[in-house]
This record gives sequence, C-alpha cells and structure tokens, in this order.
Amino acid sequence: MSEKTIQEEIQSIIPELFPSLEPEFDWELVKNFYEFLKRDNEKGGFFSRNDSEKILERHILESMIFVWKLKTTGYVSRETNIADVGTGPGLPGFLFALLKKAPHVFLVDSQKRKLALLEAEVETGSLSKVKKRVEFIYARTEEINSNFDVVTSRAMVPYPYIAEVTTRMLKQKGILCPFLAQPYSDLEKETEVLTNNGFVMKKEIPIPELEFVGKRHIKILQKNSLPKKGYPREWKEIVKETKSKNG
Repeated sequence: MSEKTIQEEIQSIIPELFPSLEPEFDWELVKNFYEFLKRDNEKGGFFSRNDSEKILERHILESMIFVWKLKTTGYVSRETNIADVGTGPGLPGFLFALLKKAPHVFLVDSQKRKLALLEAEVETGSLSKVKKRVEFIYARTEEINSNFDVVTSRAMVPYPYIAEVTTRMLKQKGILCPFLAQPYSDLEKETEVLTNNGFVMKKEIPIPELEFVGKRHIKILQKNSLPKKGYPREWKEIVKETKSKNG
C-alpha cells in the first residue's frame, strides 16, 4: 500500500477543518518542511523525545492552524511584514512562508543551533522556493528596534511579559499575537504590563480546532502608544519578575 501524502495524514487528524486549510498552503513545501524537521531533529535538538513522535500534530498542524486563523481573520496578508520571535527551527513563523499568498517573514532567534539549520535548507535545500520571502535574524528579541506590522511568538517568554520584550519591534498600531495555551488569570498584572508597554488588548481568538492537543488561543494586542518611561526594562529585571510570579 502506498504511503499517505501529508494532506491525507492531516485530513485524517482534522477531517472537518481540512477543506478550509487545503487551498491556503503550498503542500509540497509543507511536506518538505516536515521532512526537514524529522531529518534534522537530532542534530538541531528541535524537540524532546516525547514530542519527536508527534511532530506533525504537535508542531506542524498546530502552527498551520495558528497561521490560518491569523490570515482568515484579516491580520496577515501578502503585504504584511511579520516577525516570529524565539522561533527555534521556524515554529510557528515559518508556516506563514508556506502560504500560497505568503507575507514577508522574519525568523528571530538568538541561538543559531536550530535556526541556522533551517536557513541552510532555505538557502540550498528543499525549501529554496521561499528564499525571497524569508529572512533570518540572530539576535535577542529585546535588543531589536524595528517597525514590524505583526510579531508572533509561541511560548518564548511567559505571557504577558512577551509584550515588554517585543514592544520595540512593533510599529505604532502594529500587533503582537502570542500563541497561548491556558488562559491567563491575573488580569490586574496583565493590564499593568500591557499598559506600561503601550499595548491594548483588541481581542482573543479561541482555537477550538486544536482541542485535540489541549486549549489554545491567540491574543491580539495592539501597540497604541510608546511604552511608559522606564519600559521596557532590562531583561534581568523581567526575568526576576517572571520567576517570582511563577514561584
């Protein structure tokens, strides 16, 4: 019996949603990215042993649905300059580059171990088709001054401090879209961190389509003003606060 295509594999996991995803992505590139993650997983230390069994549903599919949600809700189009911070081997940000109508994607990570492998694959390997629309930035997020339209992140810095770490990266009215699991319950702290760093909460987008991996949602935070004086703070200050917050 012939092996399943990646479309068939994904369709078997999310049969109802698949017809909505199918027309949006370049499936040959999705397949090549999946093959790359499996092949270089050990060399790059991309995933834990437990996760490496579930690269498709835990990482590719989860990221695809995140990307699809932001595109279909109108936050990302071909004209968008989007940066994905703490991207590792390109998750979730590289999936934006695999859209048929892809934005300009900047992948940001301070560590080269994972991301440089993806860069090599884009330069000369099976993903070279996206070369014109992907750029690689090796820097600490909090040290980047830029004016991106959209910044995304999956579990790089605990929420809501991701707003403090990324505020200098976004243009006025730009949006930060952290991809989150459990709801954040300390609303007072959330408001304080967002306000200090110039953000307002526009909306929350639930992702019931990902119930099979657990609760997932996206927050849409708009940068409405410059941060207050003294913000963003130095990285070590932020770390200290996140540590005391998480016990």
